[in-house]
Amino acid sequence: MRVTWGKIRPGKWDEYETLWKAYAANSATTKGLKGRWLLRDKENADAGYSISIWDSSEDFDAYSKQVVLGKDMQECFVGQYVATVCDIRGAEIDMLIAGK
Repeated sequence: MRVTWGKIRPGKWDEYETLWKAYAANSATTKGLKGRWLLRDKENADAGYSISIWDSSEDFDAYSKQVVLGKDMQECFVGQYVATVCDIRGAEIDMLIAGK
């Protein structure tokens, strides 16, 4: 699983969300990608998370080596951006994790 947190320039969330959805649609068939979410922070409307679930570390590694965010999406960020890759150690949404 990849969990990314970032801050968006004030007033740019709607633009960023539109770009994120287009990017997600264009890369939906990426090998190993099981699903992804975009989450907006309820306490800070200019911050949010992107979460993606992958079949394997190898699939994610291959994707991350080729992914390039467009300049329009990069310009939405203020420079605060953190991405973490995690192993899933437990879940209550097993049917999603297992791909059922």
